[in-house]
Amino acid sequence: MRTLIFIITLLSLPDRGNSSEPLNIPYKADLSYEKLSKNDTFYVITGKNDLLSEKDKPHSSMMLQQVWKIKNFSRTVDEIQKEIKNSLALNEYEIIFECDFKSCGGFKFRFNSNILNMPEMFVNLGNYKFLTAKAINYEKSKFISYIISVGKNTGYIQINQFGEEIEKNIKKEHSKNLSKSLSANFNDNRGSIILEGLKFKPGSADILESDLRILSDLANFLILNKKEKIILVGHTDASGPIKSNIKLSKDRAESVQKLFVKKFNVSPNQITIDGVGFLSPIASNNTEEGREQNRRVEVIIVPRSN
Repeated sequence: MRTLIFIITLLSLPDRGNSSEPLNIPYKADLSYEKLSKNDTFYVITGKNDLLSEKDKPHSSMMLQQVWKIKNFSRTVDEIQKEIKNSLALNEYEIIFECDFKSCGGFKFRFNSNILNMPEMFVNLGNYKFLTAKAINYEKSKFISYIISVGKNTGYIQINQFGEEIEKNIKKEHSKNLSKSLSANFNDNRGSIILEGLKFKPGSADILESDLRILSDLANFLILNKKEKIILVGHTDASGPIKSNIKLSKDRAESVQKLFVKKFNVSPNQITIDGVGFLSPIASNNTEEGREQNRRVEVIIVPRSN
């Protein structure tokens, strides 16, 4: 009987040594946010970063961020942390650094740790835990960091994964969908997304100001979905002749394309540009407010053929 119980226990344990797989998340958490960043230098928080030179700090050219939410949660941060530590041990990770809200540090620590802000991630500044673990048997020194906090009836776990093969850990069923901020700007009647927050100087393709939130979300959607392609369509107000406005609208689309490629590392092969001048207004050109709304760039998601 004892032998049977022992065998059943072994069969129920997670697979050890397969540290490239995503770790189990406790308490039936739901994935609410996911972003893959690449082609940059992302430093791993080890507690010794301030003592090391830039070249000696553990780092990676890729970082996968995920936020998991545990709804109707009535337990504590300590209980979440305990479950995570058990999972790390079973998957052959060793904890190399941990701290809490009292010992981690202030804003500088949270900024350097790549902790997301609301609404993606909630951090109770008076009650959170942080830890970094390193895969024991992993040739490319994969690291993983956790930020754990609890809000009203909800537990929050942010995971930052570092390594050269972390793209396989992306949750495909989540990444294929548009984020809430993109969906909120999608116009079903027009079949396009207006990039709200971009403001252009009259008669120019120069971007006066931009809210990078929606651009970041769209860039993330493209990075996580390599086969998806978009068309950026520039628009102008009705000032000036049609020919010059067509050129100006294309220049505005090109400015946004460069922003996606240079700032967010989106492949230029996923983006096509076009411009229609003032032929498709969304507001009256008789007022300054209306003309400002018409100076815009819209996004069309190119349908994929099966």
